[in-house]
Amino acid sequence: MRTNKNLEVKSKAWKHLFFLCALCVLCGFIGCENHWMKEATAHMHRHRFDWVTTKILEKETLQTYACTTGCNTTMGTRVLIINDDGVSPQILTPSPTISSIISGGQPDGNGKLIIPSELNGVSITGIGNTAFRHNIDIKEVVIQHGVQTIGEGAFYICSNLTKVTIPDSVTSIGAHAFRETALTEIRIPANVTSINLCAFQSCKNLASVTFAGDVTIIGQYAFSNTTALTSIRIPASVISIGLDAFRSSGLTEVIFEGASTTIADNNSFPNGASLIAVYPLDGAGTYTRTGSEWTRVP
Repeated sequence: MRTNKNLEVKSKAWKHLFFLCALCVLCGFIGCENHWMKEATAHMHRHRFDWVTTKILEKETLQTYACTTGCNTTMGTRVLIINDDGVSPQILTPSPTISSIISGGQPDGNGKLIIPSELNGVSITGIGNTAFRHNIDIKEVVIQHGVQTIGEGAFYICSNLTKVTIPDSVTSIGAHAFRETALTEIRIPANVTSINLCAFQSCKNLASVTFAGDVTIIGQYAFSNTTALTSIRIPASVISIGLDAFRSSGLTEVIFEGASTTIADNNSFPNGASLIAVYPLDGAGTYTRTGSEWTRVP
């Protein structure tokens, strides 16, 4: 009996000793972890980031958002475009992952934004999705020849944007790209074949649309709610006009230059338009629309 009791006491003692050792190890680990975290936090708090000029070209200044305490940590770059007109320079931000894409920036002091075909020695091929979304400082955009794509929502709700120049090098204008801007006119470049969803929706000052090339598709809601737009010519190249493409626009005259355009729905055009010239629905001629019915004018 005594032997068994002694063994039981020893077993309990070993268990207590093991528990105390484990507790000491755990406390030591926590202490080291806390010490490491404090050191890391202290180092992080020692960072002081600022825009640092790294290269100056004739009309470009490259700046890097870098830690100025000497730890060589950077958090992005931007390019200041120096203009000759004496106003404050515009700022462009290349995409951190694809340097040929512009991901944001600010116009110059006059509200003019130039998207160059080359920036800091890199060919610029596109404007990124939502790059300038909701930027109320932009009044005019000039895109230089060589840029190929305008991303989805690139200038969405740029409510003071009244003028844009798009070169024929552009092949794609993304959905919602110029939605709810103050554009008064637009020239669709020659190499754009599709006007995407809501691209110019609710551009209420848009009074003139010109197709320079062979657009084949005008997408859903592309020009809906463009209340200042009263007349438009649809090129013969257009084969499809999407649902509500011109709904709630100010159109009273639509001239179809081809015979093979498919209209997705009568609501593609404004209901109750007083005069719509169409070629051809039922042979060359002029047609009026009342409700869902198109009637040839004698």
